[in-house]
Amino acid sequence: MEQPKRGVPSFQTRHELAFDLVHATEAAALACARLLGKGDPDRVSEVAADAMRRLLEETGPSGTVILGPRHDPHLSHGTTISGGEHRVDFGLFPIEGASQVARGSTNAVSIVAAVEPGGFAQLPSVWYVEKIVAGPAARGGIDLDDPIADNLRRIAFARDARVQDLTVAILDRPRHQDLMEEVSAAGARILTLEEGDIAGAVMAAVPGSGIDAAVGIGGMDATFIAACAVRCLGGELQARLWPRNDEERVLIGDLAGRVYGAADLAPATDVAVALTGVTGGQLLPGVLFGSGYAETASLLLSSRHATVRRLTTRHLTVGDPS
Repeated sequence: MEQPKRGVPSFQTRHELAFDLVHATEAAALACARLLGKGDPDRVSEVAADAMRRLLEETGPSGTVILGPRHDPHLSHGTTISGGEHRVDFGLFPIEGASQVARGSTNAVSIVAAVEPGGFAQLPSVWYVEKIVAGPAARGGIDLDDPIADNLRRIAFARDARVQDLTVAILDRPRHQDLMEEVSAAGARILTLEEGDIAGAVMAAVPGSGIDAAVGIGGMDATFIAACAVRCLGGELQARLWPRNDEERVLIGDLAGRVYGAADLAPATDVAVALTGVTGGQLLPGVLFGSGYAETASLLLSSRHATVRRLTTRHLTVGDPS
């Protein structure tokens, strides 16, 4: 058999874990997209989780849910997925943005990240993390300890642009009011997100999304999963534990003020991520229903194989009673 040339990947024995994961994100997206604009976020979360778990157990690896929505009754922390022989730790959001789906709003996605067992960092279990994310061009150019204006100037320099040309994604939360004022004073534009810790970070790391940075205080589990995607995309992420109260300050202890990069949060050798758009937005188109078919758009990421794939799938629905 002819051997592959040096520097050219062999596709003969290659298997990318993200292809196993995307079946689950597609299933979750298809299931909950039927509820677009129907005003029931709990039902959206339920059908997305049921579909994701079913497909993971049919076509995905086995493993344990380590990261995900806190207190989720459907795929909670510690849930065991009985899939194939390959074992992983999962970080997943069957639907990030259930309320967005329920209201018929944009940028809701389904996402699964998988790493080898123990491949996520072990940090104190606090609720929030402060972070900044930018794309590959800004690697080495952001510093969470610096003012946001200085970071935006360096991101703009890396893009050969002006700060006024940048768009920064920030979750629309009262805790971000001062941050929004600082970003506005620096001259950058702001895209406010109803939800989407992960989607916002991925948009900032994907060239061509129209989003140049994502900043703010978000959930710890979402930040870990975002770090998986940013690492695969070659982007830059810095994060710091953000205590809500004295109890969490004690829990953090000597780690207070420490800044973590994407590789610190997801140090695994093999990181695989699949995202599928549900309602559509800057990151991915939403689920499209046609005559006898539905169409999904997904992003598949692999650190091991150094691949970033965009996948459009047409699912035939002829005879589907739904």
